[in-house]
Amino acid sequence: MAKTTTKLSLIKPEYSDEIEHTISALAENFQKLDDDSKTYVNTPPTSGVWPSKLILHANQLSIGGYLGWVNIRAGTAAPIWERLKSYSNGSHIVPKKDNGHYYTCIQTGYSGLTEPIFPVSNGGEVQDTRGANQWNSNHYYNVDDIVFPLLDNGRFYVCIQAGESGDVEPNWITVDGATTYDKNAVWASYRIARWKESGTAVHFRPFGKIE
Repeated sequence: MAKTTTKLSLIKPEYSDEIEHTISALAENFQKLDDDSKTYVNTPPTSGVWPSKLILHANQLSIGGYLGWVNIRAGTAAPIWERLKSYSNGSHIVPKKDNGHYYTCIQTGYSGLTEPIFPVSNGGEVQDTRGANQWNSNHYYNVDDIVFPLLDNGRFYVCIQAGESGDVEPNWITVDGATTYDKNAVWASYRIARWKESGTAVHFRPFGKIE
């Protein structure tokens, strides 16, 4: 029986081995060395599926920084949710505060100004319009207030110029980023994005702070 090394169990070919066996053993050794080699990154991954206990080492080291990151939960990596950002069907995100889940965009559109309350139930869905209210006439609106038209058109509108709304609901523009004038208030149009809970998210934590 072939002898192996203590730590990585690398095969030690012997002079009496057939050449095919030696080549096969060397190939297996190279694979083990590659699997055991360190991986260097600038930041933790934001895509792909990753196992737990995976250690990634930092490319750049600096005082106050870390030696790297360790994944403490197997799952899918995704970027952190951002406000008023365009997302397409199939895009993945995770909440700003880790809740153990990642979410898939199931309706192309824009995120709102305030992070939604993401559901943690399997397959739970949420509309990305937290803080929005139905439009009202003769109402004073502040910048960043969000409204829906009285008749749902799949969009939300962000106030970009404070002022009082008109007596009659305006004709809402349905082009992303385009403006609707509403007496003294001005609104920017955005299509509503929707999210669906899609499974377990990874959780990379930094280790080895450099003092």
